[in-house]
Amino acid sequence: MTGISRNVVLLIMLAMIGLMPSLVLAEGPLAPTEAGNEMTAKLIANAGDNDHRMAYQADSIAGVVILAVVLFAAAWLNHASPSRRIVGTFLTAAMTLGIGLMIGWLHLLGSLDNVRPPLLPTDELKPLLMKLLGIAFTISGLFLLLVTYWQTKRSDVLALQTVNESGRYGRVTRIIHWTTAILFVALIPMGIFTSMIPEDVWYRQGYYVVHKSLGLTVLLLVVLRLFWHRVSPTPGLDAGLKPWERRSAHTAHVLLYILMIGFPITGFVMSTFGGKYSHFFFWDTPLFWAPDADLIVPWAVLHKLALPLMFYVTFAAHIAGSLKHQFVDKHDDAFKRMVT
Repeated sequence: MTGISRNVVLLIMLAMIGLMPSLVLAEGPLAPTEAGNEMTAKLIANAGDNDHRMAYQADSIAGVVILAVVLFAAAWLNHASPSRRIVGTFLTAAMTLGIGLMIGWLHLLGSLDNVRPPLLPTDELKPLLMKLLGIAFTISGLFLLLVTYWQTKRSDVLALQTVNESGRYGRVTRIIHWTTAILFVALIPMGIFTSMIPEDVWYRQGYYVVHKSLGLTVLLLVVLRLFWHRVSPTPGLDAGLKPWERRSAHTAHVLLYILMIGFPITGFVMSTFGGKYSHFFFWDTPLFWAPDADLIVPWAVLHKLALPLMFYVTFAAHIAGSLKHQFVDKHDDAFKRMVT
């Protein structure tokens, strides 16, 4: 990573840390609401009371099924056979469109308006944000269905090596990348809705099991990817990129890694300070330290506000940069390095 990239990342991280005290003080703009204070007190009083599962471990099984489908889609997106790549693209489109339609269904049911009391003042914006994400996922899903149709016009065999090559990523990296990407993007609306579900809703605890299990899975996939890149170095950036574009690409990649690691870790710490177990499918992680109501809010600000804002900006820049390289700069191999 270049010196400028490192400085940008460092400045962003220092700004987030430096703003934390003023954001979470009693008189600060992100001080918890009165209902939020009552909620944190209730969490502390019921510390550790969330280790149960739905009947027949239905929530844990649902998490495993979701992970299996995503792995299957990621593998077939990069399969040698063109017909199987069509199936992989269609599955990705169906999952994306399904999330958008699910959000629309929740809106029709009134579930986006009948929510739990907000912990932070910004939580009141979540119903609107969910509706916007529902529109975005629906449009993206429809676009991916169009891409699926385009895939039917192709008959080329994708010859990929297991390891990375000098000009493109290998099959293992691609599968890890797309599995992580699909899960990570899906966890954004899922995480927002997690904090909106009222306490007395029957599926609340099961929903937490699925969300936390997939979040920890993303963290493990990132660790696996970093290890794999030590074994099989990644290809260099496109030689046609300008110096500022190379610096921007490095910075975006570093920020995405920070987000993929930061989200599950801050979520785990926040939950533990609230006396709530984290879940990994059929297993619970232990409570490594005592609950502390005063420390829930700072970690909630990181997990629910600072990191999501960073994600929206970074993800939009990442997508915009990829589209620019492909369609404006006419770098025909820009997409082919990671997807075909």
